[in-house]
Amino acid sequence: MPYETKLNLKRNAQNARGYFDDELTKRRRDWKEALDVGVPGSRKWDTADFDESNACLDGFNQFPTQEECPDFREVTVQYFEECAKLSNRLARLMACALGITEGSDDAQILDRMALDHTSYLRMNYYPPCDLNDASNVIPDDPPPLGISPHRDAGFLTILLQDDDCHSLQVARFEDSDLGRDNSWVTVNPIPGAVTINTGDMAMIWSNGTFRAPLHRVLTDPTKKRYSSPFFYNPGYNELISPLDCCCCEKKKEIKYRPCLWGYFRALRFAGDLTDLGVEIQTSHFKMDTTSDHIEKQDEFQKAVNFEENFNVEKYRSILESKD
Repeated sequence: MPYETKLNLKRNAQNARGYFDDELTKRRRDWKEALDVGVPGSRKWDTADFDESNACLDGFNQFPTQEECPDFREVTVQYFEECAKLSNRLARLMACALGITEGSDDAQILDRMALDHTSYLRMNYYPPCDLNDASNVIPDDPPPLGISPHRDAGFLTILLQDDDCHSLQVARFEDSDLGRDNSWVTVNPIPGAVTINTGDMAMIWSNGTFRAPLHRVLTDPTKKRYSSPFFYNPGYNELISPLDCCCCEKKKEIKYRPCLWGYFRALRFAGDLTDLGVEIQTSHFKMDTTSDHIEKQDEFQKAVNFEENFNVEKYRSILESKD
């Protein structure tokens, strides 16, 4: 689509969905363009995007028109719904691996997530980045990355990778955001397959049994890259906490305090869009750490209406961390 058309779909501080080319990861701008669409607040894809019934914390979808991008909406919705079905299946297999049986108390969160998930699909475009071109490099800054090192915030991710440009890397090291270049491993896609990643919420839910791996995307001097991650996320009002079967029943220490997904998601988006001074991490919810996020998420839950679109400025005083 022409750049002017994409700009008409641009996301903003009141709407997390739409087109963008200025996302921050770890307070550093990514070398990419993307378009986000998510499950509508009404959960009805045929309802007009900006119908008030579609309002939710993430905002409103901004699909291009049929004339601007023929069949895009229909194909995207079909793929989205298939990813949601696969995600539900994968989540239940993860639960099975932890010894959770269908119908048990510990399985109820999966039932709620299947009905109330707040997932979104991102379509990424990474243009070539020639580091010999001075306009692509900021003096005294490290070379740009497609995406800086980060962990996915939600429960799990289904990633459709580009078969021709292999730029996704995962870290070998744990419990740190720093590492040498030789500690990164390229994730080469298998044609016809998708890549599955576990997210922060699954790590808290499993008391650390499932890891949320640190990963990044490199730039390429000559090749363009496309990818499409589907982020399977809990309901906004879901309080994610370690399962009894992962700690109490196995006499293991509880590693994490409960985390409100709507708060975690709101702060992560605010950090992607603006510089609030911190990017929220699961480490803020560890039992052996002190963080103001525990009190702030309670304050946020009392103040926010998850059936209204989020506004960064409205909640800035709550979201800005004093850590």
